[in-house]
Amino acid sequence: MMLADVNSQGGKRAGRKRRGRGRGTGLGKTSGRGHKGAAARSGWKRRYHYEGGQVPMVRHMPKRGFSNYLFERKHDVVNLGEIERSFDAGETVRLEALVERGLIKPKHGRLKVLAEGELKKKVHIVAHAVSEAALKKIEAAGAVLENIGPPKKKKKKPVPRPAAPKPSKGGEEAPEEPQAKKGAEKQGGGEGGEKKGGGKGGEGKEKTKGDKSKGAESKDGGA
Repeated sequence: MMLADVNSQGGKRAGRKRRGRGRGTGLGKTSGRGHKGAAARSGWKRRYHYEGGQVPMVRHMPKRGFSNYLFERKHDVVNLGEIERSFDAGETVRLEALVERGLIKPKHGRLKVLAEGELKKKVHIVAHAVSEAALKKIEAAGAVLENIGPPKKKKKKPVPRPAAPKPSKGGEEAPEEPQAKKGAEKQGGGEGGEKKGGGKGGEGKEKTKGDKSKGAESKDGGA
C-alpha cells in the first residue's frame, strides 16, 4: 500500500451537506426542515432543554436538600508562572496591575493565586485568597504575600436572660400602690357613700313605703 492511498481515504474530514439542490439529493425542497412551524423558519435554534412544549424532565424531578451554589465566593485566578513572566522583582502584584497588563479579565473583583509555574522573583503579592501549594512556593522564593480576604465573623457569646420573679403561693404579687393614692381613694369613697345614702336612692325607698301604707288603708276602708 502506498502512503498516498492512505491519505486519500475518506473519514478524515466530513463533507458539507448541500441543501436545497433538488429532490434527488434527499435534502431538496424543504432542505430537511419539514413543513411550516418554528423549526422551518430562519433563525430557529433548538434549546438543549426544550422537549416540544411538554413539561420538561427537570420540572418533573423532585427538589430536595440545599445547594451552596448561590453563596459561593468566586475569584479571578492568576498563576505564579504568569507573575514570574510579567513582573519584575520588587513590584506589587494586585488585581489592578494584572488587568492593566492583560493577564486577567476581572469578573468577580477578588483575586486568588494558584501554584502553576515557578516563582523566583521577590515580589509583593496582594490577593484575597491563595492556595496552599502557592503559599509554599511564595515563601520559598522570599516573596511577600498580603492576604486581604474578608475577616471571619466572630461568634458573639449568648447573653443570659434575667430570671423571672417567682409568683407567691396565692398567685402573682400585685405591685404595691403608694400611700398617698390610697388615702385619696378612701376620701373619695366616703363622699360617694354619703351621696348614695342621702340622695335620690333614699327618697325612692321612702316613696315605696308610703305607697304600701296607702294601699293597706284603702283595703281596710273597702272592707
